Amino acid sequence: MKHKLAFVSDTHCGSIVGLWPGRHAIEGGGIYEANKAQQWMGKCWAHAAREIRKCDTVVLEGDMIQGTNARDGQLIGSTTQTQVDAALTLLKPALEKAERVYCIRGTEWHDGKAAEHCEQLAQRLNAVVDQETGQYSRWEMYLDVGGPVIHSSHHIGVSSVPSNELTIPLRDTMILLSELSRFFGGLAPNVRLVTRSHRHRFAHGYVAPDTQVFVTPGWQLKTAFAFKKGASLLPQIGWVLVEWDGRDLTVKPRLYPLPALAVERIDADNNTVEV
Repeated sequence: MKHKLAFVSDTHCGSIVGLWPGRHAIEGGGIYEANKAQQWMGKCWAHAAREIRKCDTVVLEGDMIQGTNARDGQLIGSTTQTQVDAALTLLKPALEKAERVYCIRGTEWHDGKAAEHCEQLAQRLNAVVDQETGQYSRWEMYLDVGGPVIHSSHHIGVSSVPSNELTIPLRDTMILLSELSRFFGGLAPNVRLVTRSHRHRFAHGYVAPDTQVFVTPGWQLKTAFAFKKGASLLPQIGWVLVEWDGRDLTVKPRLYPLPALAVERIDADNNTVEV
């Protein structure tokens, strides 16, 4: 059977540089209206949602809301309920035709110490229940699409050097395959694709002979923390489509060009203007 799977992560609803559904209610009876950058991302998301609706399976791979950590100075509202409601407003139209939705847990900062925010969102989306725990969200998933198995989890180490971005995902994949073989032998799942998120930048590679790994892009522009930790790096906005045709697993990134950068210029009259 053929399958089309959408992998979406890191929407960070509730961040002033994350995805936000235009005008949306916040606590106290007020309305928060998307800023200029969020309006641009909203147009990208509307485009993405049209293609995601054609997928039979959607995997939400963590950090779908921003959370309300007291050290975060770039929040919309002060309750996770507001953020979950906003995420639902964005996600439901994109997921309405999906046969199944899976929710992967992200980081404690965003999804809660016990992943309680992720669990709340997953339950309201009627995500597929994890048979091991009875919960709507999970830390990892082995998904058999008709022969090959996809292993999904949110966390992956980061790199501040673009040329090294595949090093950790490839290492993680080789460790996973080795551990499965070591502990399960011939009964190990037939893992042929490994997916990770967290970085907000797409990367894709192969482990011989026939296993792929990719890291999803995100839906959040640079935060104050990102400027501090990696001022030169730029995020990537988008999602990943995976197609299984009965023979091959094909990875198709869906990335959106970033908006033009604002450039300050001093003109001949010594006036500062924006290009």
